[in-house]
Amino acid sequence: MAHECDDCGASFETLTRLRLHDCEDVQSETSVGSVDLGQSQSTGSSPADRRNGSVAELDTLLNRFSDGDRDALHGAVAEFESVLSAASEEDNSGETYRDMFWPYHERVSDALDEATRSAGWKCLESVIDAHDPTADDELPLVTPTIANAVGRNLIRTRVTESVEAIPVSALEYLDGVAVTAGDTADTTQEEVHAYGWGIGHPDHSVADRLHARASEDIFSVTPTLEHAFYADQYAAVDLLEALVRDESIDGTFSRPTRDDLPYRRYLLDCAYGLKTDDHWPGMPRYYDWHEEFDDTFELDDTVEQRIRDLVEEIGFDADLPNDWTFRDLGV
Repeated sequence: MAHECDDCGASFETLTRLRLHDCEDVQSETSVGSVDLGQSQSTGSSPADRRNGSVAELDTLLNRFSDGDRDALHGAVAEFESVLSAASEEDNSGETYRDMFWPYHERVSDALDEATRSAGWKCLESVIDAHDPTADDELPLVTPTIANAVGRNLIRTRVTESVEAIPVSALEYLDGVAVTAGDTADTTQEEVHAYGWGIGHPDHSVADRLHARASEDIFSVTPTLEHAFYADQYAAVDLLEALVRDESIDGTFSRPTRDDLPYRRYLLDCAYGLKTDDHWPGMPRYYDWHEEFDDTFELDDTVEQRIRDLVEEIGFDADLPNDWTFRDLGV
């Protein structure tokens, strides 16, 4: 059955595709960051005045960066935080926040990506240090934007160099964001899915981290595992088997007009697009890694058989057609 977004009206084949679509009906995610409502009073200016001033400065800094002033980037990220903070105070509907977040989310993440491609990881690592997601009780509002740039370069490094070349700090950052972000911080959670490309890193066990939080964070773990298949399908299927066979992962979630779905069954959604060439993970936003590298992923026959055997072993094939395909594993 089709699933329709209550906000934008778009229809999707599976619940997962519905969850991950980008309808831009996003408002300030209170679990991602909050603002001191007394701040504007103490400064003697309204939130709108502060926002307008910060937007003007942000535009100036981004223009300076485009003109070659690389030092302007740190200021732009900090100013974007100020813009979002002021926008959060203006109203309760989130309209102002959305109007500020989405255009600058793309512009700032593009700038961070460009700087990292030019100067290397040290540029992005300094931004990570300045906006540590674990330093306070709440995440900085610019967290999804930084995570987007980290995800892009994590994928690029894995494809063009090796998993060992990925800085541990980048993996720690994305994992820290995933752990700290609340359940309602959908945009932030989505931007960390590229963490799966770090699977097999010798100094940071992505597999262990994902397994440890599967019971509490299934809606982040499953799409992250999907990414992992494109990075190293053999390590990814090892992890998938371990997760699906782990009976301690015993949660379920409800679905409209259908039976509740076990978390372990939902994990198999990660295989939805592995046998097709018309479906790729949609995160990070604004980045088509399979086009950049002309990627032609092919699922190994032995990996496919292991997934099929796993489905039958756990009994999840009972509700599938006799001639089921990986598309039927979509939720």
